[in-house]
Order: sequence, then C-alpha cells, then structure tokens
Amino acid sequence: MKTKDGTKISLLRWKGTLGNLERNIRIMFGIELAVASATLTFTQLGFAGLGILGAGFDAYIVVLLLPIAIAALLLGTIWGATIGLFSGIVLLAHSVVMPLDYYELMFVTPVTSVVMFTVSGFLLGLLFALALRNNPSGVRRSIYIILVCGFVSSLYSLGFFANSIGEMILDIVHDYASSDAARANIDAIRSTTVLTVFRMGNILEQLIIDAILMSLASILADIAGRKAMLLKNAPGGMGLRARFAVWLAYVVTIVFMVTAATSFVAISMGERASAEAQMRKEAAYFCEQLDAADRRSMSFVEFAEAILDGKGLSELDVPEKDFDKLAQALTIDDLFTGYTVEENGIFCITEVFDESVFEELNLGHIILLSDAEFLPTGESLEDHMSDDVLKAIDESAETDRVIRIVYDDVSKIKKTMQEGDPDSVSDLTSDEASLDTQLAYLYSRSTESDTVTIIRPASMVFAGRGGTMFSTTMTALVLLLAVFLLTFKLLDVMVARRINETNDVLARIGQGDLDAQVQVHDTKEFDSLSTGINSTVDALKGWIAEAETRMDAELTTAKTIQETALPTIFPPFPDIMRFDVYATMNAAREVGGDFYDFFLIGDNADANAGKLGFVIADVSGKGVPAALFMMKAKTLIRDYMVSGMELGEAIENVNRQLCAGNSAGMFVTAWVGVLDYITGHVDFVNAGHNPPLVWQTDSWTWIKERSGLPLGLFEGLPDKAYSMDCQIGDQFLLYTDGVTEAMDVNNQLYGEDRLEEIAQQNYMQHPRKLVGAVRRDVARHAMGAEQSDDITILALEVGVPPEVTATLTVPALVDELPRVTKFIHTELDRRLCPSRAQNQLDIAVEELFVNVAHYAYPDATPDNPGTVHVNYTYSAEPPSITVDIMDDGIPYDPLAKPDAVTPTDIMDVPIGGLGILMAKRSVNEMRYERVDGSNVVTIVKKW
Repeated sequence: MKTKDGTKISLLRWKGTLGNLERNIRIMFGIELAVASATLTFTQLGFAGLGILGAGFDAYIVVLLLPIAIAALLLGTIWGATIGLFSGIVLLAHSVVMPLDYYELMFVTPVTSVVMFTVSGFLLGLLFALALRNNPSGVRRSIYIILVCGFVSSLYSLGFFANSIGEMILDIVHDYASSDAARANIDAIRSTTVLTVFRMGNILEQLIIDAILMSLASILADIAGRKAMLLKNAPGGMGLRARFAVWLAYVVTIVFMVTAATSFVAISMGERASAEAQMRKEAAYFCEQLDAADRRSMSFVEFAEAILDGKGLSELDVPEKDFDKLAQALTIDDLFTGYTVEENGIFCITEVFDESVFEELNLGHIILLSDAEFLPTGESLEDHMSDDVLKAIDESAETDRVIRIVYDDVSKIKKTMQEGDPDSVSDLTSDEASLDTQLAYLYSRSTESDTVTIIRPASMVFAGRGGTMFSTTMTALVLLLAVFLLTFKLLDVMVARRINETNDVLARIGQGDLDAQVQVHDTKEFDSLSTGINSTVDALKGWIAEAETRMDAELTTAKTIQETALPTIFPPFPDIMRFDVYATMNAAREVGGDFYDFFLIGDNADANAGKLGFVIADVSGKGVPAALFMMKAKTLIRDYMVSGMELGEAIENVNRQLCAGNSAGMFVTAWVGVLDYITGHVDFVNAGHNPPLVWQTDSWTWIKERSGLPLGLFEGLPDKAYSMDCQIGDQFLLYTDGVTEAMDVNNQLYGEDRLEEIAQQNYMQHPRKLVGAVRRDVARHAMGAEQSDDITILALEVGVPPEVTATLTVPALVDELPRVTKFIHTELDRRLCPSRAQNQLDIAVEELFVNVAHYAYPDATPDNPGTVHVNYTYSAEPPSITVDIMDDGIPYDPLAKPDAVTPTDIMDVPIGGLGILMAKRSVNEMRYERVDGSNVVTIVKKW
C-alpha cells in the first residue's frame, strides 16, 4: 500500500503512532498494556456484565478491547495481535482457575477469549494502518479512529446475532414439539454451553458501549502519543526531570495495577474463605438442632405407641388446640426465625419420617426457604432442583467441601412455590432481582436422618469486597502518589538542582569565564564530577594560554606578511611628479580582509608616460580566512591589470578565477581604477563597492556608477567599465564600509554624510593629510567603541608631485637626538629649506624627543629603554615638512595643559626654557592623538 507521497508501507509491519520511538521504550509500553489487561481481568473489569436498564436488559461490556485497541493504534499491527493473544490467554486461565462471576464461568471459551481477542487486535492494527496511512490530523483523524473501533466492535458482537437466530429457531421447534419428551430435549439444548456462550445480554447496547469506550481511549492515547513524539523530536529532547517523571509514572502505574489486581484476588479469597467458614458453622448448628428434634420425635413416638396400644391418633379424644400444641412441639419452625433469603441465602433441609405414623401430620420431604416454608406433601427436592445442584448437594455432603454452582438453577424453586401456593412465599418476593442468574456457593452437611444445605449467591459472599477494595485501592493510590511526589522531589533536590548548578557554571565557562568553579560537593559522585571539571578547566586554561601565545606569534607573523603585501612606502614612485597617492589599512583583528594596492601599468611606464592602477577592496568576513582570500584577490587583480588587458575584461577574468573552487562562498567588493597620469583620463570599475568621493570643480561628488556584483559570487557576469577625465588638483577618496559603518557606543553609524563633511573641511589637504583627517574623525565618532570592521582609506591626487616620506626608529635615549636631527636635516637640505626654519623645527623636535626619552617608559632599563619612531613627510606645494614622533609608552598628551606664558618673540626664549610652549611656537601646527596604543605627536613646519 502507498501513501499520498508515494511511500510504500506494509499493513503488517505498521508500527503505529509511536513507530519512531526506541525499541526498548515500545517494549516497555507494550508490557504496561499487558499488565493493564491482566489487571482488568483479575479485578473483574475486563469481561463484565452490567445492568444498563435494569433486570432483563443486561449488557456484557468487553473492556479488554480497550488496551488491545490502544496497542494496535500506538504500537502497530503485531503488537495489537500480541496484546489480544495475551489478554485472551489470561482471561481463559482466570475463568478456569478462579472465575469470580457467572458471566466469566459461562461465557469465556477459547473462541470468545483467545481467538476473538487476537483477531480483534490484528484487525484493529490493519484498519488503523489503512485509515492513518496519510497521517490525517484534527477531526478527520478522530473520525477515522471512531469508525475503526465501531467496525471491530460490531464484528466482535456478531456472535450474538447468531445466538438470536438460534434461540428463535429453538422457540419455534419447542412450540410445535409433539411430546413433552421432545420439548424437554429442546430445553436441554437451550441450556448447553454452545448457546450459553452467546447469552450475553442486549447486543446493540454492548456494541455501542464497547465502540464508545474503545474510541475515547484510542483518541486520548493517540493525542498523548503524538505529543510524546513531539517532545522526543524537540531540540535537546526531554529534560532529566521530564524523562524521570515519565519513567517514574510508568513504574508507579504498573505497581498500582499489580497492587489492585493482587488486592482484589486476596480480598476475594479472604471473603470466600470467611463465607465458607460461616456456612460450615451454621450448617453444624442446624444439624445439632435437627438431631435434638429427632430425639424429641423418637421419644414422642415411643410414648405414643405405649399410650395408643394399636389405636390411631384420630381415636384419641384430644382437643384440637392440644393437638396443635403437640405438633408445634415437634416442628422446627422456630429454628429459622429471623432468617431471610436476601440476607442469609437459601436453606434446604430434608428429613425422612415413618409415613405410617406421621401421615396425619402431613409431614414428608420438606424444603425450608426463609421462614421454614414447606413443600406440598409428596414432593421432593428432585422436583424443584436441577441434577447439577442435586449432585453438588451429594458431593458436598460426602466431601465436606463448598461447591460452586449456578444460582439460576435454584431460582426455579421459588417460581414453583409461587405458582403452587403464593401466600406461603409472600416473604420471598420482596426483591425479584435477588435471584438473578449468578454464581452461588453450596454447602451440605448430613446427620443420620437429615441433610442441611446452604446456598449463598456470589453477591452475598462478596458483599463486603467493594468497600474493602475501594479503601485498599485508595490507600495504595495515595501511598503511590506520595512515593511519586517524594521521589521526584528527592531527584530534584539531590540530582537535578546539582546538575543545573553544574550546567550554569559550565555555561559561564563556555562563555569564556574560565575562572568559574563548580562547587557541588554534596555527594561523592558530584564531588568527583566537580573536581574533574575544575581540573579540566584549569588544564584548559593552560592549554589556551599556550595556544594564545603560539597563535599571537603566528598572527603577528601573518600580520607582518599581510602588511608587507600592501604598499607601505610613500611616495611609491617618487620620480613621477604627476600624482600623489596615500593609503592606510587598520584591521579589526590581527589580520583583515580589506586591502588596497597601486602599481604602474605598462613596461615603459615612467615619469613621461604611463598609467597607474589603483584598487581598494573589501573581502567578506574577517580574520585569517578573509586575509587568505584577500591575498588571492589582490594578486589576481594586479596580474590581470598589469597584463595590459582592457579593464572590464580584466575584472571579468578575476571574477571567474575567484568563483572557481570557492566552496566557502566568499566574495570581494572592489573599486578599481586606471589613471593615465599624462592626460588625466581615468577608467574605473565598481564591483559592488561603496561609492567613492571625487573632488572636481571646487566640490566633492559621489561616483555612484555600478559595474556589477561583487567578485566571486557568480561566474560569467560582465563588469562594465566607466571613464572620466580629471584636471590638476582633482582628488579621489576611496574607502571600505568600515568607515561609513563605524559605530559609536550608542550604535550610531558614521555614515556617508559625515564622511563628505570631513572631506569638505580638508579639501585643500594632500592625500596623506586627507587620509589622516578621515581616520581621526572616525576615531572621534567611535568614542572608545570596539572596532567591528576593517578600516581602509585611499586618496589619490591627480597632477601634483608626491609627498616624500621616511621613517627612523631609535632607542628612547637622549643620546639619539643628534641622529634624529640629522635624519630630518638631510631631507630639509635637499629641499633647500632656510636655516631659520630648520632651527625652529629643531627646537620642537628636541623638546618632544627628550620628553619621550625621559617619561614615556617609566620601567625602562639600560638594556630595554623603549623605542621611538620618527617619520617625516615632505610636501612640495607649498613647501612643508610633517614630522610624526611616535612611542609605545604610557598615554601622555603634551598639549593637554594650557600655556603658562605668552612671550612676545620666540627668539627671546632660551633653549631648554619653556619647553612645550617653545615647541608650539616654533612650528606652524602641532597635534596629539593616541592610535593603536601609541602616542603620536605631529608637527608641521612650512617655509
């Protein structure tokens, strides 16, 4: 059979709603259903007759169909048949060994138990598999379950219709029988087991009630089963508390069912033993009384024979009232005073007298019911009791055992007496239903001339069972609930809370708090666990420290490699006076994914002719992967552009190479330009990058043309090249999104508007100063917020000579000052700087360098005095030099304090006098900033 989606399923192998559960859990659930079936059987609830509308309208309810239906629905076809087989075997064995009611004794056969239950379970599994093959939901699913339960319930009740037909045929044959003997034979057939099996009350009522009970139980079980599957498939599964509660409830339920079954059996056996003992005691008492009556009668007989001397009683001249007194003295009527059928059962006493003597007393075989009523003269027990009961009386009298009989066989005595002498049994009609068919217990005891028989129905023998069972069951239920709650609480206190405490610490450790310690030492096991975790974390801290040290070294090496891969010497082409370019890259991590590049295109490029390629790009992601992808992209872009290929074609080839083998799905945005520095013509391609700013005709504008998508995403897409013409002084400002998306502590972006504003404020600056101004403004915006992305900026000015730069690193010692001044003077002399300007610059450099040597490194030693980096940049238009003095010492801003004095002439201030004030007055500009853990003081001197 196939489902809607075409999946093939086997009806026989269908595993039910809980089909995806582990095998051991399914087995445990099947065991619970088997225990439930046995419990229903042993408590007389699995196969019981109930009075629905009163006497004569009893329906036989087959409650055992409920666990069979649940097994078929939740566990599948095979389990349904298995639970049905088990239920049938248990019921059959119980009906043979210890039947507790008439229905179980008479109706349970191998067919109605083992065969029909097994078939019912098998059919339920098949039909459920067929109805639920497409996994319907909601009301439709419930309707399918109801239809299956109703159909199987109808099939189970089909035998009752066969009985009705059989009864009807026997009634017709009985009415047309030709003789009393034939009618007697038909009556005998009616009472055989073959038809008695099907005498189970109102068939329609049974069918409806069974179907309703099966449907309700199956629907509820299906809902619970599907919720259990949702919990199982939920992320993380069930928690410890929930799983323990489920298993504890499973155990408690089984214990409760076993307790209920064993209690019911024990109570039943106890009450039966008590009833048997009481019947023996009462029978013994009556036998003693009958023996005494016999002795009185014999004495009277001897006395009468002596007086009469051969005459009859009628010849005696005895008044009637005296004769009545004599008869009263010989009868045993008073022996049964206070006994009733409803409270004490049926008492039968048979006694044989010499009829020749007692004929006139109208005494013969007698049966005493309730108030010692007599059968008509000449009648005996054989006329009013079945052969089975008479055999039971003989067997009990001979073996002194209590015999189990069917109560309906005795009730015909009552019917006969009512028809013969209604007045004599008026006391017996108070409760018509008291003699309904049921099991009864019979005990007989004989004397030399009498037999006492006591018959008590099962309802009387087990009258106290209901109350005792209720109190016992409720006590067990309360105790088991208390055990459940206390055990669950104990688990929570002793285990779950400790595990949660441990998990909380582990969560902190997982978040990076390696100083967290597990402090759960209540038990030996948790103490061992806590110690183990703490030891592991301590070891992990050592491993992490070692790994960090190794990683720091490796990242430092990687950073150095990446920095050397980017152009860091400015001007890059000092002999070409046609452009000035400057760029910086500040990675958010040790290594980054941003990069910039510039290079000459053409083998003959020189100061008189050629082209400059310049690039700024941003790789997706950060860290080492982005850095590796960046190196690949940078190399490809440079190689294809230097080859002389048309720009758009070159970028298309780069994109194809980056797409090949890009399983990580990384990509790079890029703005690529080619400047013909002789003509000022620029070709450019924007592959998904941020639009740059360009200064032309006294204003900054955005270059918003887009050529295509980022490189590395899709192969085969064209990248259109655009072009523009530039004049002397035009300037490009390129950047990555780390600039415009830099955030402050309030998560406010830097934005394009602020970038355009800072560019406008510095439009007269050359590339180096323009880039520096932008970087400082981004840092001011961040106000200490963590840098979240790489920040890369490139500026290119067309038609102007480049700024010249150089760097010197010396120990932070005063003795190194001459070396620093000589380093700067070499460039100043080459640029024909006036001596006065050089002397003024020397004052500022000396003051700042000496301050660093004295105060920047308080922990300095002769072997480790610290270092100072001195960098200068020469700019030709107008002639000026910018000197940066940088150290990695303690933070110190020399410009933070206000000026102490204001001299009228800087030349009047002696060297070594007013310090910072002298330095400030000696140069055109002085500023301080803390960058990447370094103090940077910048001075500018123009001439």
